[in-house]
Amino acid sequence: MADYILCLDVGTTNIKSFLFDRNGEIVAQARRRPKYIMEEPGQVEQDPKEIWEMSKQVIEEVINSKNLKAEKIDSIAITTQRGSFCLWDKNSGKVLSNIITWQDKRCAGYVEKKNKSFLMKIIRGLTKVIYLFTRNTKMLTASMLYYTTDHATARTGFLLKNNPELADKIKSPDTSIVWGTIDTWILWNLTQGEIHATDYSNVSSTGLLDPFSLKWNPLPLGAFNIPKHILPEIRPTRGDFGTTKLFGDGEILIKSIMADQQASLFGQGCLNKGEMKVTNGTGSFVDINTADAPYASKRKLYPLIAWFTEKEVEEIDDEGKTIKKIVGAPTYLLEGVSHNTGNIVDWIQQELNLYNNPEETEKMALSVESTKGVYFLPSFTSGISFPYWDPTARGCLFGVSLETKKEHIVRAILEGICFRIKDIVDGVIQDTKINVEKIKADGGVSQNEFVLQFLSDILGLEVEHSSNLETTALGATFMAGLASGFWKDENELLQIRKVDKTYKPQISDDARKKQYSNWKNIIKRSLNYDIG
Repeated sequence: MADYILCLDVGTTNIKSFLFDRNGEIVAQARRRPKYIMEEPGQVEQDPKEIWEMSKQVIEEVINSKNLKAEKIDSIAITTQRGSFCLWDKNSGKVLSNIITWQDKRCAGYVEKKNKSFLMKIIRGLTKVIYLFTRNTKMLTASMLYYTTDHATARTGFLLKNNPELADKIKSPDTSIVWGTIDTWILWNLTQGEIHATDYSNVSSTGLLDPFSLKWNPLPLGAFNIPKHILPEIRPTRGDFGTTKLFGDGEILIKSIMADQQASLFGQGCLNKGEMKVTNGTGSFVDINTADAPYASKRKLYPLIAWFTEKEVEEIDDEGKTIKKIVGAPTYLLEGVSHNTGNIVDWIQQELNLYNNPEETEKMALSVESTKGVYFLPSFTSGISFPYWDPTARGCLFGVSLETKKEHIVRAILEGICFRIKDIVDGVIQDTKINVEKIKADGGVSQNEFVLQFLSDILGLEVEHSSNLETTALGATFMAGLASGFWKDENELLQIRKVDKTYKPQISDDARKKQYSNWKNIIKRSLNYDIG
């Protein structure tokens, strides 16, 4: 009998592998830290071969640590950073590009020209008119369509534009060259070239999927000259992704593939409409489950697929007989992102030397009663996103005086992270009209108790912190376990998930409104930053 599920988590900074038991506890883990290739401005790439080799290493390490054979592992779950991709030859295995990560900004000028093209203006204008008459969510989404460097569509188009030989080779439907996100690349290697596939959660995060029809979107494919025949097969988030024969002297089923933020949402138990989580890692990712309805914000937030699952249902046919049928349905989410959270905390340590370890920030923030009027906008070169959308905005420190101590600055940095989360949470609630009762927090920065208490205070909501620090891996593992029968149903998963602590608001509504009003004033002063 199988005792464990193995999860491979390929994140932005670390590649990790975990063995989970039936109680959802981690019994073994391993990690590696891959390198980045940053040889020119805006370039952020990784070596596909290194990513695969390190993935293989961490899987082998956790299996060997328990001397396991394949039959003891129920299944494998895969979760990865989103929107990063590469191309390779499926016949020879030759890599034809590095992994172009979601952080790569080199296509910014190229994307801007695409967004300002006559065709895009016509599309936005026409769909805006149609939306005014129909109130159709798909038309609203199209009327706000602006490609960004976050979209794999734009980065793929830019790569092909600058590599005409490669672009020419992929034109033929008979080409052996294929494209894939990191999960696709890992799966192809795990199955020794047998399966070229991804899942709906990953592909919806690339900008290549129409979230309404659940098919490849011809608009971005045409705009960026990406042929559909090089793209992977799209499969349900939990189900059949083949087997791997590389570990444990046998075959292990691969039962789920899931994008990282979607996996975190599932791992946090946000299974119903209106349930929301925030992951405070490199950035802060606020996600709300919108169930079977694809919501779009009028302020440029687009619906994503949280997960797509299939189940067997019974129906009565025309002859009155009971038949069994497999049906699939997507669960949607809406997401807002603040790009600078953990990287701000690391930068303050490494470049300003205000502390020796990020863990010190909690004690430093609590050592002073307030910031003494100091505010910090956490924004680097990515600018500021929802709901302001100003790419020129930069990190700003306001209100410094001769009385300012480093503790005030550190507290202002942590509060600034929370203020930006409030911008997103309030904006999402306002735009969707979905009631949110509490928010569940995970990620490295969420281990800071000052951050979670201030977040609860400024939101006026309960903030629940999971006791499992690896909720992304846990979510993908839960998906695999449901697919294989390792766990019976979602109710069993909710019993397994454990809460570390719940934070409740400790300030008055008036104090909250005053602090947030001050923050909004700081935002106004930070926009349209241009020094020529």
